[in-house]
Amino acid sequence: MADQKKSARILTSYYKPKPGGFCTRYFRAIEALLSNGNEVHYLAVSKFPIDDENCHFHRFPWPEQFTDNILFWFILHLFSPVILLFLGYRYKISHAFAFGPTYSLMLQPLSILKKIPLTLFLRADTIENHIIKGTPKWIVFIERFLEGLSIFNVRLYGVSESLAKNIVARHSYFRPKLASILRNDILANRPGVEVSPKKKLRMGCVGILEKRKNQIFLIKLMQYLDKYDIELLIFGVGPNESLLRKITKNYDVERQVVFKGWVDRENIWPSIDLLLMPSLHEGAPNAVLEAIAVNMPVLASDIPEHREILPDQCLLPLGKLEQWVTTIVSINTNKESKLKELQNAVSGTKTTLVFDWDTKVRNLILTS
Repeated sequence: MADQKKSARILTSYYKPKPGGFCTRYFRAIEALLSNGNEVHYLAVSKFPIDDENCHFHRFPWPEQFTDNILFWFILHLFSPVILLFLGYRYKISHAFAFGPTYSLMLQPLSILKKIPLTLFLRADTIENHIIKGTPKWIVFIERFLEGLSIFNVRLYGVSESLAKNIVARHSYFRPKLASILRNDILANRPGVEVSPKKKLRMGCVGILEKRKNQIFLIKLMQYLDKYDIELLIFGVGPNESLLRKITKNYDVERQVVFKGWVDRENIWPSIDLLLMPSLHEGAPNAVLEAIAVNMPVLASDIPEHREILPDQCLLPLGKLEQWVTTIVSINTNKESKLKELQNAVSGTKTTLVFDWDTKVRNLILTS
C-alpha cells in the first residue's frame, strides 16, 4: 500500500497515559501519523507525552487522580461520545481510530453520523479476560453486547489471528467492515543476551500480576524444584500481588521466589537465563516478543497466541505441571546446551516479526 501523501485530521481517545506496552504502541501510532504531516486530536483526562504542534489535547473534564472508580467510567462512557462527536465536527475530522473496543464504541456515533472511517486495533480479548477472572455473567453479557456495537462496520485489526477470529465469531449481527491482523513488531538491531553456564538457573516471569498470566502455576512449580539451585524472579505489579505473595509463603518457596516489581525491560533480560510464560490467555504477549528480540530462551504455555509466534520447542502444555518440571530439570542439568537450543529456536522466528510497523499502522488508519 502506498504511503499517504495528503494530510488528514484524525481523532482518537484514551483516558490517560499508563506505563506498559499498550500505551507504548498507542503513542507510536499517533507519532507515526504526525510524522507524515497529519493532525491528531485526542480526548483524554491528562496530556499524552507527545510534543508536536499538530497533536492537540482535548481534556475530558475529570480529575486525573480519581479515575480508578466506577463513577468515573460511567461518566466517561456517558459523555465521551458526545464530546467526540462535537470535536469531530468542530475540527473537521476525516478519520478516527481506537485501541480497544471501549474507545471504538465512543467513536461510533461520529463515524456513523459523519461517515468517516473508524479503525479499531484490538490488543486483547476483554470478554475472555472477564471469564478467566470470574466476572458475573450479567456483566459479561453487557460487555459482549457493547463489544458487538464497537466492532460494527469498523476496520478491525487484531494483534493475533486467533484474537481477530474469536472476537468476530462471537457476533452474528454486528459485523466489521473487514477483519485482519496487525502484529506487534520487534526491533531487528536489539543486542542479544549471552547464554553462559552459571551455578544458579535464573528463571523470570514478566507481566501484570493477574489470574490470566497464571503466575500461581509457577509458584506451585517451584515446590518441585526446591532441591535444585533454581530461582524464579517475578517482574511486574498488579491486583494479584498480595495473593501471590501469600501463596509463595504457604508453599514455603520464599527462598526461591523473588518479587521484583516494575522493572524497565532493558534491566530484565541481563538478570535472567530463561523466560517462563504460563499464560492462560494472551492478546499479544509483549514479554515474549521482547524475549525474541534479544534471543532470550523461552518456555511458554501452548495456547494459540503463543503458537503463532513461537516454535514447538518453546511450547509446553498449559497447566501440565509434571512436563514443566521435567523440562526445567533437564535444562538445569545441562544449562549451556539446553538454553542454546531454545535460543536458536527463538531466533528462527525473528524474520516474520521485523517490519515497518509505524508505516503500516499509519496506512491502515488513513485508508478511506
